[in-house]
Amino acid sequence: MDGIGNQDYVEAILTALRIAWPALLLGAIVALLVVAAGLWKQWRITKSGMRQIDRMTGLEFERYLEWLFRRLGYKVQRTRYQGDYGADLVASKDGVKTAIQAKRSKRRIGIKAVQQAFASTGVYECEQSIVVTNAFFTQAATRLAKADKVELWDRNRLMEAMASVGGKGTVAEALAPPEPRSVEAPVPDERSARTAAPAVCAICGQPVSERVRDYCEANARRFDGRILCYGH
Repeated sequence: MDGIGNQDYVEAILTALRIAWPALLLGAIVALLVVAAGLWKQWRITKSGMRQIDRMTGLEFERYLEWLFRRLGYKVQRTRYQGDYGADLVASKDGVKTAIQAKRSKRRIGIKAVQQAFASTGVYECEQSIVVTNAFFTQAATRLAKADKVELWDRNRLMEAMASVGGKGTVAEALAPPEPRSVEAPVPDERSARTAAPAVCAICGQPVSERVRDYCEANARRFDGRILCYGH
């Protein structure tokens, strides 16, 4: 009786396995796909240079996007760093002007960015607007963008654009300082140029002292090559 009972037990297990194996196989495939998707995502982030983007300041991100959109075939102008009315860049391509707002963030981007981008189209006489971020957008922002016809570039869309122009190596290239002027090129007399045109703040237009001007020039990368007063 014990032998018959054991045999029945084994047969029951084999029957259960025959019934359950498709579900077990499907579960294993799904688990492998999840792991593969995670690895693919990490590879894309590394390849695109997104980790470098995540470490940028807001101003560096603007400079990178200026470079990126130029590589994508746009003519690009930067707006003022402060008081930009919701657009950091104005890009033109095929006769269409686009207001671009840059949002480097660790959190999801909300409706305020969409509202600002939409409002900036009128200020800069643009036909459309884009909000570009290294993060993602909230559901509310996505709904409002659809209603206002504001294009949203989230982390994935940005990575696609970065990959299309070369990926990782281009981030450092975009932020590299300009090459030094050739020795053969004529260099103007800086002292006489300063005397002829006193330095003023690039934002408010107020004159600045020689000491402030020299400090801004010595820290050109920090101030993006601009002369700023103490207030700015």
